[in-house]
Amino acid sequence: MLIKTPRRVAPPQFSVPLLACVLAFALASCLDNATTHDVADGASKVSKVQPFVAPQDVFERTAHSIVGISYPPGLERFPALAELVVEHAAARRSALTAALQRKPAPPVPYELILRFTTLADAPRMFAVSADEDMFTGGLTSRAGHAIFLWLPEENRLLSPDEMIPNPAAWSTVHEYILDREREESASLTAAKGPASARGLQHVFSPRFNSAGRIAGLRFQTGDGDEIEVPGAVLKPLVAPAYAAWFDDTVPATPGTGTASL
Repeated sequence: MLIKTPRRVAPPQFSVPLLACVLAFALASCLDNATTHDVADGASKVSKVQPFVAPQDVFERTAHSIVGISYPPGLERFPALAELVVEHAAARRSALTAALQRKPAPPVPYELILRFTTLADAPRMFAVSADEDMFTGGLTSRAGHAIFLWLPEENRLLSPDEMIPNPAAWSTVHEYILDREREESASLTAAKGPASARGLQHVFSPRFNSAGRIAGLRFQTGDGDEIEVPGAVLKPLVAPAYAAWFDDTVPATPGTGTASL
């Protein structure tokens, strides 16, 4: 009896060039898919980035507290500065909240009034002041004063001690302010005491002239007085990097400096 054995079919044979082409096509497809997913993920992340929105004024009143916060125009030009300003406002609100937690139902509503004002808008500097009245009990409210000196070209804050780094220079500035007070009113100065005793802080606001140079720095004393130190006095006292920013024209009559920005 003749038994026929089924014929074995040989597996398909692929040439080395053909295999290389197949592998190259598969690898290209994987890379293409990965790139597509990466692009899609990146586009998704970009779509989630929210555009900058300038802070809005706040007025809130409850049975136990009053909050009023006003922001200046122009902050939308400097988002990083606006963020710092908003953080300052949030910190002051936290201080009010902490006072209310200690006394949840005060007989007179606690109050926070915070006013941000543009002091200078020049190519070299955008300056904003924060003037605060906080009432958390007692006979009167407490005043607060802060200055934000923003350098647009460097996108950062400038600290007063960076502009005037030498303690001896600060002593000269304080002495100048005290002399101006004595010239204005010897009796008033005697009643208040020396400027140093009243806690003159390293806080100032710049006054720019029409040429874009600093004509003077205005200092606010602890009791709210404002004295301007002219650029001619300050130029040799500031750090060399900022000396060229100052106008060294000697003023005709030293005074408090009331020229507007």
